Amino acid sequence: MLDYKALASLQAVLRFQSFDKAANYLNLTQSAVSQNVKRLEQDCGRPLLIRARPVVATPLGEQMLAHFNKVSMLEEGLQEAIQGKTSNYPINIAVNNDTLATWFIPVIRDFSATNNTKLHIKAADQANTRSLLQTGEVVACLSQTGTPVAGGDSTFLGNMHYELVATPSFIETYLKGDLVSESVLQSPSLIYDEHDELWGRYLDECLQLKADIRNSHAYPSSHGFVELVMGGTVCALVPSVQVQEKLKNKQLISLFPDKQLALPLYWHWYKLNSPVLDRLTKVIKNVTKDALY
Repeated sequence: MLDYKALASLQAVLRFQSFDKAANYLNLTQSAVSQNVKRLEQDCGRPLLIRARPVVATPLGEQMLAHFNKVSMLEEGLQEAIQGKTSNYPINIAVNNDTLATWFIPVIRDFSATNNTKLHIKAADQANTRSLLQTGEVVACLSQTGTPVAGGDSTFLGNMHYELVATPSFIETYLKGDLVSESVLQSPSLIYDEHDELWGRYLDECLQLKADIRNSHAYPSSHGFVELVMGGTVCALVPSVQVQEKLKNKQLISLFPDKQLALPLYWHWYKLNSPVLDRLTKVIKNVTKDALY
């Protein structure tokens, strides 16, 4: 039988990246948390943590964490069924940055209106969120991949559309009104970082150009993209839903309105018979009816 109090200590250390902070959260002493983790490691015969900065789980530690997260959700669901009380156990989910900057705020608002459960969100690239689900760091995620993980399920929510936009002053200054692919590639653009997969896909699939970031500024914040574009010094690939009003009132111009990149988004979750996770899934489906298409 696993020591679930020790597993709670393991999870807290990884979550807060500190034995002291984990102890405060669990209302234990730092020594007690340390002893719990050491005892669990002794029982397993292998290390579960790599005590560095940041603190990371070993492969066995990841398996332990995944098991603990699932068991905790199952127990909360059972408690709700027996006592009629909604879960207070936080739901760990992974969401990509562009979604956080656009349509996920209504999800938090609508979910919180009828649920006391808190959402603990890990921000990650849409290509990497599913791996967080596989390792058990989260119990649900948004991903561009539709195939469910083992023990999980998924549903297609819709496509997140991206288009290349700029201000009228940018078009006049940098493009001289010449809206052709090659001219755009030679003008200042904005990417998330040097590994910006969407920028490369857009150039390849929509403009039939080889990926090139030599003329790109890198700014790793989806929330800041539109503000920087509005400054008139860069063009950028942004979610259409994020700039609808600015396109409508001509503050921004879509450089190639007929060439948009459609990114499919899937909601993944572990099948844990969790009522609160089912309610979150329902809220996400409702919100994305308008945000994705």
